[in-house]
Amino acid sequence: MKVLFPNMKKFVLCFLPISVLIFATSCASLLLQVEPPEVLVSNVIPLGGTFFEQRVQVDLRVRNPNDFDLDVTGLDFTLKLNNQKLARGLANKAVTIPRLGDAILTVETTTSTLDVLSQLLHLTSGKDVTYQITGVLHVHDIPLPFDNNGVLLDTSTLQHSPIGNEIRRD
Repeated sequence: MKVLFPNMKKFVLCFLPISVLIFATSCASLLLQVEPPEVLVSNVIPLGGTFFEQRVQVDLRVRNPNDFDLDVTGLDFTLKLNNQKLARGLANKAVTIPRLGDAILTVETTTSTLDVLSQLLHLTSGKDVTYQITGVLHVHDIPLPFDNNGVLLDTSTLQHSPIGNEIRRD
């Protein structure tokens, strides 16, 4: 009798462990669903600069909605204030965001002096300072995108302060 597949035993012995491994990893990834973190702008602090550029410290609050720690290895974001790009930030700091918790990430970045002056002019108009932040948190080799917006400064809270009377022009 002629054998149709003489190396079938070798094929099964090699293929079976590989297919079991693929099946196990795909099941594990289904069980471990990663919810994207929420990234909020906590503060923007000018640090000084030159005639053409300004250094800015951006404090970001990162909230982890997952039931496990997120070991962040890097961050890449673009920050817009009042629908105008203020800065792009990059960081390769390692930080752990606790499960069902949050942490502050501080990033120093650079922006143009003209962009800062434009933002200051907007502030004198008495309108709220809004922000939009988009980017990616790197958790090991997994990029977790984020996109959030909010109000950084509600100028109506400044109405009754000495500064608010100068800023708000009704």
